[in-house]
Amino acid sequence: MKTKAAKPFSRRWTACPSPIPTCTQNNHVKESITMKSTVDLQGLTPELAQQALHQALNQAGVTTLEIQCSDEAVTQTILELLAKSEAECELLSAKESQVIIANLNHDGVMDSTSLVVGSDQMGQGDDVIGTKLMNAFFNVSGDYKQVPQSIFFLNTGVKLTVADSPALGGLQALQQKGCDLIVCGTCLDYFSLSEELAVGRVGTMHDLISIYHNQTKVIAL
Repeated sequence: MKTKAAKPFSRRWTACPSPIPTCTQNNHVKESITMKSTVDLQGLTPELAQQALHQALNQAGVTTLEIQCSDEAVTQTILELLAKSEAECELLSAKESQVIIANLNHDGVMDSTSLVVGSDQMGQGDDVIGTKLMNAFFNVSGDYKQVPQSIFFLNTGVKLTVADSPALGGLQALQQKGCDLIVCGTCLDYFSLSEELAVGRVGTMHDLISIYHNQTKVIAL
């Protein structure tokens, strides 16, 4: 007796923003000479799947991702994380696998441009006005269409990314427009702020060195 294969169906998703996990190197992302990239997440744990997705989102020039999953829970997590880039997603689902087609909206991201933020204050002099200026800088920056490709926060700069930060709204706006916010994990631990991180992902010194090696414009604040 012949049986018919499961017929794929499509579903439109608008994912909800959520924090992005630490990015580590892996070989699950297949780069393409076109503007499309394939990400194979089949058989991966949710943590490794999130890391692979984040690496794919940071590939310069990629506008479309084809994401292959074999676990519905992982698929749901990936759909939610895609909100970081305001991606428009189409889910093609069969009985034992899922494929997500994600169209990324990074028109305003300034490629090869990064900021390094080493303090929660701007300029030298009075601490109070310095703090106000730094918060204002990020809140105003969040209103602009163009955003840097990434921002690395270290030392007291990590205080800008926690739950009660006056700059939080602006940073969330930057992240939603495709800016990769990287927060020094060692610094968060030093200030006992790891549990209060509210935006961005935890990064390491490797992320900072990668910025200096690969970006053509690095601005220190």
